[in-house]
Amino acid sequence: MKFEKLFLILLGSVFTIVLSTSVRAAEKLSSMEAVWNSVGVTPNAAQVNNKPVAKQPVAKTAAQKKADEKLARQRAIWRAKWEAQQLAKKQKNAAVARAPVAKPQVQRAVNATAQPAWKKPPVPQAKAPVRQIAQQPRQQNKQQAPKPLTREQYIWRWKQQQLKEKQLAGNTQAPAKNAIPTFTNADIKRAPNRSTLLTSNRKAFRQNKQPAAIRSLPYTVKTKLQAAKLSTNGMSAYVQDVNSPKPLLGHQETTSRVPASVMKLITSYAALGTLGPKYRWPLDVYTKGQIRGGTLQGDLIIKGYGSPEFKQVELRKVLQGIRNKGIRNVSGRVVFDNTYFNVPNQGSFDGKSQSAYNAQPDALLYNERLSSFQVRSTGKRVHVSTSTPTHNLKIVNRMRTTKRGCRPHIKVSKHGVQTVVTFSGRFSRRCGTRSYHRVISRPAEMIYGAMQAMWKRDVGGKLNTRFAMGKAPANARPLLRTYSRTLAEILPTIDKDSNNVMARQVMLTIGAKATGQGTQRNGANAIGTWLASRGLNFPELRIENGSGLSRTARISAKHVGDLLVDAYRSPYRNILMQSLAVAGVDGTMKRRLKGTGVRGRGFFKTGTLRDVRSIAGYVKAADGKTYVMAILHNDPRAKRRALAAHDKLIEWVYSGGRSNQVAMR
Repeated sequence: MKFEKLFLILLGSVFTIVLSTSVRAAEKLSSMEAVWNSVGVTPNAAQVNNKPVAKQPVAKTAAQKKADEKLARQRAIWRAKWEAQQLAKKQKNAAVARAPVAKPQVQRAVNATAQPAWKKPPVPQAKAPVRQIAQQPRQQNKQQAPKPLTREQYIWRWKQQQLKEKQLAGNTQAPAKNAIPTFTNADIKRAPNRSTLLTSNRKAFRQNKQPAAIRSLPYTVKTKLQAAKLSTNGMSAYVQDVNSPKPLLGHQETTSRVPASVMKLITSYAALGTLGPKYRWPLDVYTKGQIRGGTLQGDLIIKGYGSPEFKQVELRKVLQGIRNKGIRNVSGRVVFDNTYFNVPNQGSFDGKSQSAYNAQPDALLYNERLSSFQVRSTGKRVHVSTSTPTHNLKIVNRMRTTKRGCRPHIKVSKHGVQTVVTFSGRFSRRCGTRSYHRVISRPAEMIYGAMQAMWKRDVGGKLNTRFAMGKAPANARPLLRTYSRTLAEILPTIDKDSNNVMARQVMLTIGAKATGQGTQRNGANAIGTWLASRGLNFPELRIENGSGLSRTARISAKHVGDLLVDAYRSPYRNILMQSLAVAGVDGTMKRRLKGTGVRGRGFFKTGTLRDVRSIAGYVKAADGKTYVMAILHNDPRAKRRALAAHDKLIEWVYSGGRSNQVAMR
């Protein structure tokens, strides 16, 4: 009985499986029939059994036939164009291989009463270049639109037309060829007598310096200026390919403007030409007295020659040299001689005499004249210390701890020969250690204070001496001479970081080498003389101190570009370019143009003052060319708002000036 039940159950399951399989097959067959009916194909037994059969042609609609015909015609046009291009390339290559294309000869007008040349229709040439022959089939039915005239071109043509009409009316002959004056388009605006008709010819026009290809700012630059509410009248721009005599862009490039720190380019290039890239600044040590038992019984005299980079490391070398000469103790005075430079204290540039950028030059410049102070909070007390001990310097600490605040008030006062620095205010524990830098002492006092601190450790003796300033006597005996790093090694610090006092040291050195006395006038005259020897005559150039920290310094953007082109063609090209800040990498350009193609390919010197923003340097463009560019912007809002517009112009130069969208003035 049990076996019968199991048999019936098994039989029922088999029947169920067979029935479900047949239902699925029927559903699949019905779906395939629906697909065949939709595409217009009649199924047959072979298709049901999944056997390959011959495909039946499907009738196309009128729209499908029209689309196929259109596609066939388009393919034929593409094929013809491609074949024409290939044929043109072959013809051009064959023509170049045979011989260079001869220059077309200029036909000169013989009859003076004839119609002006610019009104005549173009005369077809007998033999056109191969490139034009290849393009003729495509341009048979197309007339090329004439380029729009600039204002200067329109005025020039109108003047020529008026002159010719007047000559025809009076039945007069044209002026002789030698009597035609040379002029440029700018002379039309600057002519004292506007009624005077100006004439010219092609040869006379070529004798002038070629004008810039683009006489107005690119559209993107003007848009940025308008967004910043800045006028284009305060901005001068100049761009030129270093291998081309013709500028690419010129916008008010001959206007004399305040250059700010761009003036350091002139100082650096003149220093390379007058001093040489291997020039080193010396420092002499003299003695006056006898050395007995390791003690100098007399004066120790230190004379400086204006090294821009004399710091603690260089001073330690001097002390080690004194020890090697057998001196452990000095019983006389330490005399400092800074008479190599004669520069009166000019005071502060903008009322901030203690700021680093206002440091004054000195023949014994030490640590760029900066005194460094450290403020730190430990427990319930605030400690104030200095890392640059100075002679006659006193620190008064009136700081208090607080929960908030990290800005102490620093006051500097003079009490006779002593300098008193007072720290007051509140300082939080969260502030950690803060450093503050001030220009408060003379370099000689800073050197003497550093010598007292380092003498026992580096020399191993005692410095029981007195501080004195004076000139080294003629009978002093030379003891030691040390040298700084080379000019080529120091220039990157000057130009990349725009160090004012170091640039002023360089200019004074140029004047001292030329005349024997380092003054600003001698330095400026020496630089001007050297520039003239290079053929760089800049009549508007005004150099006050060589650093650009001046309101009276003047130069035009064009002459900055001319100087950069001359430097690029000189032996000092690499040294000068390596001293400039690299766009998006270091120096004053570290945070600019990071996300652009100019990053790492632009070398610039920047400059900023209260109403000035400027930049000049080299751009290695995407087309493989190297361009020089200069932007001098004098506007009350230029420092804060002109940065984006200047960067746009740099990007435009990097693209090779391919954008023809320029803003019409």
